[in-house]
Amino acid sequence: MYGEFLSVLESCSVKIINSEISCKFKIESPQVIIDESYLAMPESGLNIDFDEIGCCLLKSDSLESSKICLVFTSKERDEQLEIEFDSEQAIPLKILSKHLLKTHDRLPEHSKVNDCRRSLCLCCKEKRAHTRSDISTHPLYHIISFACFVDQPIWLSFKREMVSCTKAFSPSKECHPKGIVSFVGQNSVLALDLGEVFHSIAHGSSFEGEDSTVVQCYNSHGRPIFTLIQQNTELYDVWGLITEKECEK
Repeated sequence: MYGEFLSVLESCSVKIINSEISCKFKIESPQVIIDESYLAMPESGLNIDFDEIGCCLLKSDSLESSKICLVFTSKERDEQLEIEFDSEQAIPLKILSKHLLKTHDRLPEHSKVNDCRRSLCLCCKEKRAHTRSDISTHPLYHIISFACFVDQPIWLSFKREMVSCTKAFSPSKECHPKGIVSFVGQNSVLALDLGEVFHSIAHGSSFEGEDSTVVQCYNSHGRPIFTLIQQNTELYDVWGLITEKECEK
């Protein structure tokens, strides 16, 4: 059903939410590949594992009556994917209406993302609070600031149980309220919570045939949460300077 629905959409906006990442981007005429329980949209680098979906429903937009969202929430309620489209697109709406009988003005509790954070030791709690109060104390903030200054796309890659994505974002604006770095591009928005990044490693690698800098980021338990990639080596040089200063502290 979902493959058929997506393949007849003229356009849609995709929003992904988890504890460290929030992003939204637009897709025109999405192309869909289905392999067993996986659905992929190659042009957007998006993959969905339907075995990990705990809840699916339709939500009407209380502010824009012409918008409808198909909302997927993971079994663990730690991930959410929204596919927003115009209600005037009659064919995809007809496909959904065969299986989803009504829309919700508000998400029921069982379909909301659980916003509780993983348990932290006292040291990590202090570090997160420090980043929240002054994001410039986080080394990754300076790496991202330089990446924005270079005026090249920043690739984000992450893999969760329900959703994985590898996509380029071309930032035109950077802001950082309470430890969160946000990029606003022409058709996309990306927000990264640096308060949840406790360790990161950079290395040089070839990405799509270009010499690139790859920055892998980890949570307080040492698990990978996302990877940032930019197709240049200058970012790696900056990384070296910043980590050298951190070691001197």
